[in-house]
Amino acid sequence: MKKTALLVSAVLLMFSGMVNAHGPVRAKLTATIQIDAPAAKVWEIIKNYDDMSWHPSIKSVKGNGSNQKGAVRTLTLANGGTITEELKAYEDSKMTYKYKITEMSSVGTIKHSGQDESLPVLPVGNYAAELQVNDKGGKAEVEWVATYYRAYVNNNPPAELNEEAADKAVTNVLTTGLNALAKKVNPSASPSVQIDIKR
Repeated sequence: MKKTALLVSAVLLMFSGMVNAHGPVRAKLTATIQIDAPAAKVWEIIKNYDDMSWHPSIKSVKGNGSNQKGAVRTLTLANGGTITEELKAYEDSKMTYKYKITEMSSVGTIKHSGQDESLPVLPVGNYAAELQVNDKGGKAEVEWVATYYRAYVNNNPPAELNEEAADKAVTNVLTTGLNALAKKVNPSASPSVQIDIKR
């Protein structure tokens, strides 16, 4: 009986340790906004891959003017950081494109578990996203879906590089952009972005 109790205790202890010390888990964040304007009008603003002048957090974009798969753009952020992204798919007829972050600058380092850890401008890893405009009864519905992992790949991440930090940063990028887009189309609008996060 004692052996059985010890075995059960050991299994429970091992399981709780696994739960508390897991690696990164893929997140899917969906941001959606309704805009009182034709879908084609909204798509016209965001359809050029190397033009993100509609997003207030992005100071400038350097690209080659192409909406072709494989095109690369480098975003210079308002805070001075840079993010390089590759266009993975583009469909003008469906008013959508997909892209992936390939490189990011750092905003500094922190000490964690006795090691220096780099802090990327966006605290995520393996980030990919899709931006799409849909026609909903004559109005535009813009959906921005991002999939990513936290930036810290090992167990027990620091607060700056954990899931919460990643979710907060991605939520900020998507909501800031969609709200600004809605205001650009209709300055008197009171936009509201719906957020859904799944792991």
